[in-house]
Amino acid sequence: MTKRKTGWPFQEGFLNAGTQEIHLFTDYRWNDGSVSRRWHVDPERFDADLAELRSISLVASDRSDQ
Repeated sequence: MTKRKTGWPFQEGFLNAGTQEIHLFTDYRWNDGSVSRRWHVDPERFDADLAELRSISLVASDRSDQ
């Protein structure tokens, strides 16, 4: 049986464009150790080096309103 390849998001890139924030991409880490980037915009129009990187936590919060 073949091991299924699964991935988890670990960071996102945002660009502050004046009055709005643009979600540029999400980076995924796969269970085989590889990393890939899923662009939410045309990557030719934006410079990833200008993005604000934010870590993603998949741990559920312990807030009582959920």
